[in-house]
Amino acid sequence: MKVTGIIAEYNPLHNGHRYHLQKAREMTDADYVIALISGDYVQRGEPAILDKQLRARMALTAGADLVLELPFPFCSMSAEDFAACGISILDHLGVVNCLSFGSELGDTDALSHIASVLAEEPESYRCLLKSALAQGLSFPAAREYALIHYFQEQDYSFSDHSILASPNNLLGVEYCKALIKARSSIIPVTIARKGSGYHEPSIDPAIFSSATAIRRLLKDQGISNLSGLVPDEILSLFEPDTFLFPEDFSGLLEYAVLSSLPKGYQHIYGFSRELSDRLSASALSSCTWEERIQQLKTRNYTYTRISRALLSLLLNLTEEEAGTFRTAIQDFPVIRILGFRRTALPLLSAIKSNCSVPLISKLADAHRQLPPSSLQMLEKGILSSHIYSAVQSRKYGRQPVNEYCRQITVL
Repeated sequence: MKVTGIIAEYNPLHNGHRYHLQKAREMTDADYVIALISGDYVQRGEPAILDKQLRARMALTAGADLVLELPFPFCSMSAEDFAACGISILDHLGVVNCLSFGSELGDTDALSHIASVLAEEPESYRCLLKSALAQGLSFPAAREYALIHYFQEQDYSFSDHSILASPNNLLGVEYCKALIKARSSIIPVTIARKGSGYHEPSIDPAIFSSATAIRRLLKDQGISNLSGLVPDEILSLFEPDTFLFPEDFSGLLEYAVLSSLPKGYQHIYGFSRELSDRLSASALSSCTWEERIQQLKTRNYTYTRISRALLSLLLNLTEEEAGTFRTAIQDFPVIRILGFRRTALPLLSAIKSNCSVPLISKLADAHRQLPPSSLQMLEKGILSSHIYSAVQSRKYGRQPVNEYCRQITVL
């Protein structure tokens, strides 16, 4: 049995994602494709535009055989943590042969070569990194500087010196690095990204439009102009009373900012002392989610970093909890089924025979299946999903979803 894993957000799923699903199956000769997707929040540090169950149904309809959840908080943490959690889950399944991911570079060997340096951190690389940081460069810029000069010293150079500035390349390197650190037998296979860039905000019907552009379209125009941008078979799954945007959480964020003001924010995951002081100084000003990020943004604090920190504040994720959960996902990750195709029953049987941790299909049984730290992480994720559902229900006047009653999607 050949099984390929894909780690994704599908926020929302579009034609480029379906192309990747098809190409991954073809390139790896896979019998089954497992999609491990973010829960109700995404790596950018904001709520997903559609809830995880609807995005799981889209993934199954577009070609995945089994959909699992990449749990909170790792679905909304740094690329390194996001990748480490995803690789740990796929590795623990015991059946995955290949990991397929998109990248701007489209060169698995080059990305793996960079990953090996970041995983092993040879002395000359560490010296270059330390020197770059001492010059006042941000960590991402210092890391890129160190890599470029390290490879020049090794008489190995890349034609594109901005590899780590491209989001899918960066994530691909982190996947490869996580595979190396886990000593995993899973083989990475990258597929060159086609169509618009990751952050491209404009719609271009002639190519694969980015999820960023489609989210903007949905916010400004609703579902009326989606045809040709997403697979025809999932068009009917887009309904007008389902979408959530960061601004829908502005009120909750303001409450979290004000209620935590007396003790500061440094205990919250993602907050340095400087960022905590900056938020404390502006806490009493009334802001939307976007306005709050722009208020805090500086050269050293990117939009995404601030958004992740604010989401952690809203959901009360502490630095201590984040550390506990990092250890938990390496030893005993939470693996929860969101949906599967009936034709994938042999795959599920193989996973149950080979998986080194329990496969969660019924939340009510989880307290008997998980050790304390993993159970704590699951419960944190359940609370975060209940908050997501509460905001959605208030916005659209619908009944909130109880995670304990949520049904697995079967196609």
